[in-house]
Amino acid sequence: MNNITLETNIWPESGASILKDVMRQEARLLHQLHQPPATLADWLDFRESLRTSIKESVGSFPSPVDLDVRVHGTIEQDGYSIQKVTYQSRPGLRVTALLYRPQGAGPFPAILNMHGHWHEGKVAPAVAMRCQRLAKEGFVVLSPDAIGAGERSTEAGQFEYHGHHQGTSLLSVGETLLGVQLYDNIRGIDFLESLPEVNREKIGATGASGGGNQTLWISAIDPRIKASVPVVSIGTFESYVTNYNCWCETLPFGLTLTETWGPLGLIAPNPLLILTAKREKNAAFTFEEMLRSFHSARKIYDLYGATEKISYQLLDHPHGYFDEFQTHMHGWFKYWLKGEENSLPRILPEVNEFPESELMCFPGSSRPAEVRSLFAYSALRTQECKNSFPKEESMDAEQKRQEFKKLIHFPSGPDVLQTSRPIKSLEGGYQIEKFSVSPEANVLIPCLLVYPEGRKPSEVTIAIHGGNKSLALNEPSVQKILHAGGAVCLADLRHTGELKWDYEEFTDDLHVARAALWLGHTIMGQWVKDVFAIAAILKQRDTVKIHLLGFEEAAIAALAAAALEPHFSSVSVERMLSSYVVTTSPLTQRYSIYVPGILAWGDIDLLAALSQCEVHIHSLVDANGQLQNQIKPSPIQKYNFT
Repeated sequence: MNNITLETNIWPESGASILKDVMRQEARLLHQLHQPPATLADWLDFRESLRTSIKESVGSFPSPVDLDVRVHGTIEQDGYSIQKVTYQSRPGLRVTALLYRPQGAGPFPAILNMHGHWHEGKVAPAVAMRCQRLAKEGFVVLSPDAIGAGERSTEAGQFEYHGHHQGTSLLSVGETLLGVQLYDNIRGIDFLESLPEVNREKIGATGASGGGNQTLWISAIDPRIKASVPVVSIGTFESYVTNYNCWCETLPFGLTLTETWGPLGLIAPNPLLILTAKREKNAAFTFEEMLRSFHSARKIYDLYGATEKISYQLLDHPHGYFDEFQTHMHGWFKYWLKGEENSLPRILPEVNEFPESELMCFPGSSRPAEVRSLFAYSALRTQECKNSFPKEESMDAEQKRQEFKKLIHFPSGPDVLQTSRPIKSLEGGYQIEKFSVSPEANVLIPCLLVYPEGRKPSEVTIAIHGGNKSLALNEPSVQKILHAGGAVCLADLRHTGELKWDYEEFTDDLHVARAALWLGHTIMGQWVKDVFAIAAILKQRDTVKIHLLGFEEAAIAALAAAALEPHFSSVSVERMLSSYVVTTSPLTQRYSIYVPGILAWGDIDLLAALSQCEVHIHSLVDANGQLQNQIKPSPIQKYNFT
């Protein structure tokens, strides 16, 4: 039987920029809502609640355990030594680091150095040499590997970028890559404070790019940091939306809490020097965006009478931590942490460049099990969260539905605001109706209703795909419905198909999902809202039965819609992720699939159990996207509801 082929595009002009523009406008509005307080009393009243909200959003703040510091080798240098160390950040999770110690008894000021997006982490020559220079100037320096980078990569000895699915899986347990890094760095300060030669009242922090971002957060959250130099990393949260950023720089629901001046203000009145690159190419960190945050943060410093403690420098370089940046950093730390009056940029001391392997705690292809990779930690936490869920206890089904609705940040308001007049045509014996649905202000969902010529359909299947409606049309199950004389409504959910705006090199919605979280949304919540809007329009046509058919990531949206509303006759899913728990590999689905904290609520099997109509699970995939050989007994049997 030949496949039915149709032109599935609804609009003659591309709608790709529509949702991108909507997100940017929403970011602009949220930016305007956050304005610095006018009095010190108002700021002090707001400060602690802001710090608490940030910590709740990033997660990952367990009770501290014994640091259990271990030394794995020492390299003696002229005037200082380099120790290869590990310390325990949380139970069963060790941080690999380098400790640079000046000769002498001290007490010395100390610097927490965060490497940023150098995949080699602490052993990258550019990173190690800036630490050596600080040590020669009389600073104790701790330079840890960020989780997922350096020696904490997935495979021992193989450096990698940590900003893909390895870290986003943590969202499922209510943690974040930003938060795990932040807590590791907080424990790094604990380590520095434990050293007898360190002056505990003179600890600073610095880093570039992702390391500069961590400098912002550690300085805002932990007041033990007494001077800070974030490099090529300060812009506005508004500018993060739809631009390039890493998951380690993503604060879920951040723009609903504050703007960048907020955490910058939390650093006050401690000294803060912001270094920005004149030739910055990342729109999130340009000089113009930095200045917007700087001027607002300076108002907080003004309230403390500490205007001289905040400054910035614009340097004629591209993105990076070049020597000229370091001269300004040295001058800042020498003035504020060592009390040296001449704070002009300094000539950098000469140091040796080491081969990466010489600086590794565990050179080669093996390391202790406690030096877990980011993926290994994500796997541990998702499994722990799943195993702790009380499956045998009776649950209130309606309460769980409302909890899930809140979890996905389901948009409030009516199911549909408006719809366009359908454009009708006949193709190959089928009636085609093209129309657009608005589930929320400034949002349009393109739809294609297909049914046999001469019939008014009373039963329609809404078919949704994580990719686009053309892929949905080509699915054998959709073709089967049409060949059997059934009616199908194909739709592009938000940020897919005709609404897809994400950058070409990112085909898995990375920036879409990140931007949504910054704005206080989840893509899954928006997709469910889209399904409800389409169903509402079909009901207006006197459709008696509405079935849901979801493929891949959109299958979860279909299942969620069936769980939240009783209006559907059945829901069928194909190639749906079986669980948010990761075991042998990180998730490989589109980033739109993530729902922060879902494993604390339940999992996909609970969604199926909560469905208010017939559920047909045709095929499931594991985290790696591979079809599972068999489908276990219906998950509906697993739960007891009151």
